[in-house]
Amino acid sequence: MADWSLRARTTEEAATEMQSSPYTPAYVAVAEELRAKIESGELARGDKLPSEREICQQWGISGITARAAVNVLRGEGLVQSIRGSGTLVRKETPLVRIAPERYFRPHAKPTYVREAERAGKALSMDHETTEVPAALNIAERLGIPEGSPVSQTSYAIRMGGRMVSMSHAWEPLSITRGTEIEHPHNGPHADRGIVPRFDAIGYRVDEVEEIPIPRNPTPAEMRQLEIPAGQPVVEIRQTFRASGVPVETADIIFAADRYELHYKMRIE
Repeated sequence: MADWSLRARTTEEAATEMQSSPYTPAYVAVAEELRAKIESGELARGDKLPSEREICQQWGISGITARAAVNVLRGEGLVQSIRGSGTLVRKETPLVRIAPERYFRPHAKPTYVREAERAGKALSMDHETTEVPAALNIAERLGIPEGSPVSQTSYAIRMGGRMVSMSHAWEPLSITRGTEIEHPHNGPHADRGIVPRFDAIGYRVDEVEEIPIPRNPTPAEMRQLEIPAGQPVVEIRQTFRASGVPVETADIIFAADRYELHYKMRIE
């Protein structure tokens, strides 16, 4: 455990050093020092960060600046605030999302099921499927006229009791209507993942496009993902194709500290 009663520098020394670097904002300098303590192990996983008052006293800064420094670390996924416990160095390691290998055949389970199993975490998922007219942006991604009927499935996924992602997926009913896979979670191919589902009706998925977009969350996303203000998210706009035909498109959103994105590409 870190001992914050032992100061490596006096408040005056810390303040003087920050003032000597006029091009580095004070909150960035403080965040860099705290990050270094975490990376070196001086602040171990589960250790409590110094309180806002302690940060103010040690670095000679205001409460607003101290909060901004901690928000930088929170946004990087290094710390988390727990009600009643303060701000702690994060214990949990991020989940690993490996692409494109996560879609390779054989593909008997949805990707999120395999990721939970690999991490040794209990999985719980809420989903709801409805028929809706395709909005313009969704229609363009699916290559269909605006307003065409699509199935829309909304997901909220927890692993180890913690919200990890929310998403919406759309499939053109011009392809799936009347087939065994019309509803993604009903029928003989339910819950098997997109690749084997579409294989079953003669659409061999052979391409996936993913566009990661780091951004700030909306208020609704903050509530659903259970993240504090200042915590960024990553949105992945994903489209699957079979011989050039889009068969599903999705918007997947997760807090930036919940996943590591690993990409392994074959070079030909």
